[in-house]
Amino acid sequence: MSTVEVKELRKSFDSGRVYAIDGVDLATGEGEYLVLLGPSGCGKTTLLRTIAGLEEPTSGDVLIGGQVVTGLPPRARRIAMVFQSYALYPHKTVQANIVFPLRAEGMAPKEREEKAHTAAEMLGIGHLLGRKPRQLSGGERQRVALARALVRDPTAFLLDEPLSNLDAKLRTSARDELKRFQQDIGATTIYVTHDQSEAMGLGDRIAVMSAGRVRQIGARRDLRRPGRHVRRHVHRVAADEPRAAR
Repeated sequence: MSTVEVKELRKSFDSGRVYAIDGVDLATGEGEYLVLLGPSGCGKTTLLRTIAGLEEPTSGDVLIGGQVVTGLPPRARRIAMVFQSYALYPHKTVQANIVFPLRAEGMAPKEREEKAHTAAEMLGIGHLLGRKPRQLSGGERQRVALARALVRDPTAFLLDEPLSNLDAKLRTSARDELKRFQQDIGATTIYVTHDQSEAMGLGDRIAVMSAGRVRQIGARRDLRRPGRHVRRHVHRVAADEPRAAR
């Protein structure tokens, strides 16, 4: 487990005229489940991608385990990211999808197969290793993506709205599975969502974002207090919200 921290982080687009992230200071605890909550365009996905190393910050630093990783490539950060689309290779089997990052790292075939079987069994998809993604349900694809992330032994997980493609009934059960998964492995997790119910059901703490900034952060019980209710932050998008923010 490691902490994830950002200090005075900014990310601009359009030659500095638009800031998707505007001076964010944020830190997780070890093993914490932190949810970034906010409307579309508030900067939460850009923040996640910058932590992962998929975006270069305009200024500020990213720290993982207390070490500055700003400028390091994603692979060197030992962080696993699960995207909204799951990003599975349709022509590869479940097992081949899971071991793909290990193959890219040059791990021996036997070791990567063992890791794939262990991760698949943990997530209840051991019987699906020979199937292709098109033969799986939305929830099963999600678990494949999580297994692929898990085999890398990451210091932290970054999840970018991984439930948004599921129907309402499946989303509820998948949310419960994600929470159990995080508790079982004890990994620091940062989860992005625009869904208030999802945030309240998952997060140890919730950071409410708007216009590239963290407007409020705290435990679920704190965000429910009268006068500080999260709803007004989530549904209020300022008229000058930067359109290029992601």
